Amino acid sequence: MQVQYLGTGASEGIPGVFCQCGMCMHARLEGGKNLRRRSSMIVDKQLLIDMPADLYSQSLALKVDLSLVKNIIITHGHTDHFYPGDLRNLPPPYAITGTKVNLFGSRQVKEDFERAFNSHDLRRIREFCEFTEVSLFEPFQTDGYTITPLKARHCDGAFIYLVESKGRFMLYGLDTGFFPEETWDYLAGTTLHLVNLDCNNPTNSDTPNHMTIEDNITVKRRMFQQKSANNRTRYVASHFSHNGSLNHAQIEEKMRLHGITVAYDGLELRV
Repeated sequence: MQVQYLGTGASEGIPGVFCQCGMCMHARLEGGKNLRRRSSMIVDKQLLIDMPADLYSQSLALKVDLSLVKNIIITHGHTDHFYPGDLRNLPPPYAITGTKVNLFGSRQVKEDFERAFNSHDLRRIREFCEFTEVSLFEPFQTDGYTITPLKARHCDGAFIYLVESKGRFMLYGLDTGFFPEETWDYLAGTTLHLVNLDCNNPTNSDTPNHMTIEDNITVKRRMFQQKSANNRTRYVASHFSHNGSLNHAQIEEKMRLHGITVAYDGLELRV
């Protein structure tokens, strides 16, 4: 699997849209890896994980051809992860060729999808977008990928995903606190090749629904102990908030000693 991080920020992005804190002012001044659009990922140019409102600007900045996307999996319905309005652009005349996609998510995400459109638009969109409701710990297959929704610690209907293709396993674990025990139990014995971890506030999370650097280190340790990872497993932290008060270089400095890569918009990896 070839993966690309289209966005690595939390709901407000970095810099925050209306924020003048020191972190956001630094990001505006320095740019580069400090600029973070809302979190999403594309796999093999055809499998999209989450579709925030930033998706169009991400595709332009990173030269990503979204017309190649065949499958979209949604972690949860918060608007920084699911902006269904863009699905209006699937049918003609917005897309002359009429791109067709498979959309997967929880019951709550399905409800968000259906509420986003009037009945006429919804019927039209459904000609080009088939929504499949998926359930916790029940694997499903699409275009050579086996994908399993796992329980997140975030909100009702929030999933993280185990993605397998050709014997390679990736965990997409963004927008969650420390994994629930049911998720740990499911992962036990599965050797992961890439682990993506939420690090919303690197130093001091004020909510159980996100993780810190210390949480990421604890996850890495436990994965090794329960044989969900080995010495070749790669760990990547993402989904950063400006409230963490650390710029990209500062987070890298703290993570480097623990063998965790700090994601940035546009980062590409092979799993």
